Amino acid sequence: MKLNVILSIIIILILGVLVVLVAQLPERIAKPTQATGVWSPTDELDYANMLLAKGLQLQAASVFEKYIESSNASNQEIARICYRLGNIYMDSYQYEKALTLFYRAEMLDKEADFTQEMDQKIVEALENLGLSSQAQYELAKRVSLGGSSTKSGEVVARIGKRDITQSEIDSAIAAVPEWMRKQLEQKSQRLEFIRNYVATEVLYEKAKRLGIDKKIEIREAVENAKKQLIVQNYLKQEIEKKLKIDPQDVENYYKANQDKYTEPAKIKLRYTEFDEDSDKEEALTELKETSGKEVKGWINRGQSYISGIGEAKEVIEGLFLKEKGEYSDPLKTNDKFYIFSIEDKNPKRVKTFDEVKSRAEHEYRMQKKRSITDSLLRGALEEQEVKIFYRPGDDESQKK
Repeated sequence: MKLNVILSIIIILILGVLVVLVAQLPERIAKPTQATGVWSPTDELDYANMLLAKGLQLQAASVFEKYIESSNASNQEIARICYRLGNIYMDSYQYEKALTLFYRAEMLDKEADFTQEMDQKIVEALENLGLSSQAQYELAKRVSLGGSSTKSGEVVARIGKRDITQSEIDSAIAAVPEWMRKQLEQKSQRLEFIRNYVATEVLYEKAKRLGIDKKIEIREAVENAKKQLIVQNYLKQEIEKKLKIDPQDVENYYKANQDKYTEPAKIKLRYTEFDEDSDKEEALTELKETSGKEVKGWINRGQSYISGIGEAKEVIEGLFLKEKGEYSDPLKTNDKFYIFSIEDKNPKRVKTFDEVKSRAEHEYRMQKKRSITDSLLRGALEEQEVKIFYRPGDDESQKK
């Protein structure tokens, strides 16, 4: 009796195990199917992004296309993928494919946050395909490119549907140097400025439509120019704070740099020329009677050139030993003999402070600006603990 009970229990346990195994059979059958590599749309999207990150743009584009056709994602998500894919084709110069995807993205999501950037891409693609008329139409239709804000002021020019106002021209004029602004007070010069301004705007818009502003070298140049402007503006502000000019300092600067404000000794000359040394008496008589040829302007001490004669440094030094009204001995230079008459002579002279006050103040101001700038640069380098490892001799050692 006990044996029958035990056997019954064993049979029940075996049947229970069989039931469990049968229940798990569908799951076990499904697992090999999953391992065969059927990807979900999410897997495809991750794979495309990985290819894109590796620089395999066209391979990524192929996976994105499969995702677009097979995914059940929302219109907004598909629109975003279409825009990304369109950008890939733009970078690959496949403008027709890019346009198709941009227009599809536009249809799927008219309120997308990338609409403005995509509008620019559409116009750029049309321009690159040589469809300038269509590009102009799109440019006019997509007001986000030109800006929709209304500008006040008298309209002085018009580019398509964009008004150029007097206030815009005034702002452009305010940015030019003062000497140029004075010239622009003349109506003819102002008209020419407006023409050039409008022409520049037209060319700028065309260049943008062609994507020139997206080129790496252009972006780098713009970034460098921006950096320089910001640094210059910062230095200007700091210099204005620190720059103080004391009149006594200017006068002290003048006294310490009088060599800068010294006029050299100078002479005025007349001369006669001849070929043979034996003709010197006749040449001297001719110079006294006819006054000979005049040398234009003054000859400064230290000068090496005589107008009408050429290089004559040693001759000039010898002439400064003579006094006004005297005649030189025959001097030979450039295969000819010359006798000179000293018509006038002025000694070296230090200009007075009043004569050079404006110049001295300007030069002192520039010196102070350089000193302040150098101090600011040194301070900035010390604050950031900058270390420069380059040495001028490194290039030579590498060549060897």
